[in-house]
Amino acid sequence: MTRRAREIETLLLAMFAAVPLYFTAVIGKTSLMLFHGAMLLILLRVIAGWTPELLPARVMRWLAIAYLPFYFYDWRGISYSAIAASTHLVLFIAVYQPIEAMQRNNHAQRILTAGLIFVASIATSTHITIVAFVIAFAFFVFRQLMHVSHLETVQSVGREYTEAPLGRSAFFYVAGTVLIGALLFPFLPRVRNPFVQGFAGELSSSTTGLSDTIDFREPRVSPADATIVARVWMNYSTRPFFMPMRLRGNIYDAYVDGAWRSRPRGLRPLPLREDGYHLAQPAGVQGGALLQMRTEQGKVYLPSGVYRVRGMGTLYEGPARDMYYAYARGLVTADVRMAMDAEPLRLTHVLTANYPVTPPIAALARQIVGNETRPEKQAALIEQWMVRNFRYVPNPQTPPAMPIERFLLRDRIGHCEYFAAGMVVLLTALDVPARIAGGYYGGRFNPLMGYFTIRRDDAHAWTEVWDGKRWRTFDSTPPSLRPGADSGGLLGDYAAALGDSVNYFWDRYILTFGLADQITFFSDLFDATRVAIANLRAGAIHRVRDLSDRTFATLSGILAAIALVVWLFMRRRRTTFDLLAAHLKVHGIEVGSSMTVEDALRELHARDEDFAIEIEPIVALYEEIAFSPRGDRERKRQLRRMLMSADSG
Repeated sequence: MTRRAREIETLLLAMFAAVPLYFTAVIGKTSLMLFHGAMLLILLRVIAGWTPELLPARVMRWLAIAYLPFYFYDWRGISYSAIAASTHLVLFIAVYQPIEAMQRNNHAQRILTAGLIFVASIATSTHITIVAFVIAFAFFVFRQLMHVSHLETVQSVGREYTEAPLGRSAFFYVAGTVLIGALLFPFLPRVRNPFVQGFAGELSSSTTGLSDTIDFREPRVSPADATIVARVWMNYSTRPFFMPMRLRGNIYDAYVDGAWRSRPRGLRPLPLREDGYHLAQPAGVQGGALLQMRTEQGKVYLPSGVYRVRGMGTLYEGPARDMYYAYARGLVTADVRMAMDAEPLRLTHVLTANYPVTPPIAALARQIVGNETRPEKQAALIEQWMVRNFRYVPNPQTPPAMPIERFLLRDRIGHCEYFAAGMVVLLTALDVPARIAGGYYGGRFNPLMGYFTIRRDDAHAWTEVWDGKRWRTFDSTPPSLRPGADSGGLLGDYAAALGDSVNYFWDRYILTFGLADQITFFSDLFDATRVAIANLRAGAIHRVRDLSDRTFATLSGILAAIALVVWLFMRRRRTTFDLLAAHLKVHGIEVGSSMTVEDALRELHARDEDFAIEIEPIVALYEEIAFSPRGDRERKRQLRRMLMSADSG
């Protein structure tokens, strides 16, 4: 590696170490762009054969002195964070060091600075791609460290020699480190509640069906986002009755100041029983599911029809009926039981929505239902009429913001919130209690892991109708246009399932692998070891009984004799280093464990100059073979012959 190549790789190493900071909240992107811009200019100057001085060295030294008080100002007045201010300081040092390198050798310090940037980058990174970043960074750091070691050895021995292949050696060290780290990972101490949870960050409240209010006077936003928000495991026998999945989190049952909101009733802590929290009375077909999701500011999204929840700490109902909060940070895993016709625990008086129904809306509602008086039948007729006569658009920004009257009477085009609210308004005109429900719909099945994946793209709104005993679900959005209806084909679905399976493994067994998982792991390991020992003992007893067979005894003796001969031959055949060390020992030079052949040769020059000159070609050939990137058997045999002939002489 030439001096310029080493300088270029060192600059690229510092720039590469800061890349993950763009995807975390450690520092602002402006600081990073300034850092990479300055480093890029230095890199271009070095490639062109110029000095790395963007500014004169004297100016940079004064800037370095001035940065010390600026650090405290950055901490208290700009970043308001010691971590961010320290990261800014390290980035400045990384820009200053290439210019400082013109005056003194600071290569080791520059590698240390790149390492500090690397630590800041991975400290808050949780995506699985950080593993590839860590491996790549470690590879280049090992290359740099081995080159520094080579330069120091050259300086100590006073002459140049062939440098070992850095890439191959770095790969060997990185592979070994990764293997050892993976083996030791289950044994590292950890806390019960991990500081870093899986999945993504906080769920956005701006997507359709997830906001606290629905105001059709303002344009709605529903950005495309495939971030996973929940995974649901459900028995095969249960799926036909409860699929597609609806995870309900928001209820909109009041119309206040031109917007749909939840009718507040306060937070009420639910009593915890031996079998969990009871939310409703089961009726009809029942089934169970395992739900894993990240809460949104404490809000929990539960499947429609859930009547019992286990696995959560404290659970509250509110601020509206059938809305639930856990006030748990991060990942939540719950065992839920569902029923097709779940009924409230207590009979309650349900009010119709307080939407001001106009005469044209009332006439349209009566026209749709005709003489039907049963609430669930009226809801079914309205649902079918809207599916046939309205056009759905998946992007809430496509139609302009408009009132419900315009949606129902004139435009008849909109997204799922318009469909859900329009159905509630028509039922309100018939004096039927109805409400808008918001959450997630559908989910895609992962055949590799056996669970359904709910993403932010699956945000949806639908209608729930009170039939006198329970809330029934209706959805006037056309089924083919609901979330999750599109498919990427068989190969695309399996590719998505494979990627999600990898992310699930990363979330579950790396980021959220806690103390309880360690206890389970060691318990299973102890049981497996005990069973294996018992099997080996039983097998050994069985084999001892078979030792009376003469054929087996004869074969064992032959194999033992062959092994003994091979062992004696390998023990007798010494390595070229052993031969060279023995040859030097005859002349009083003891090659110790901390002594190189070059050191022994210098000592030999001081004792026996003639013999040192005679053995120098042998030492040179040995070093060429030892540090050659390719093995040369013929040259190795030549070296052994030279050593053997020297010993015989």
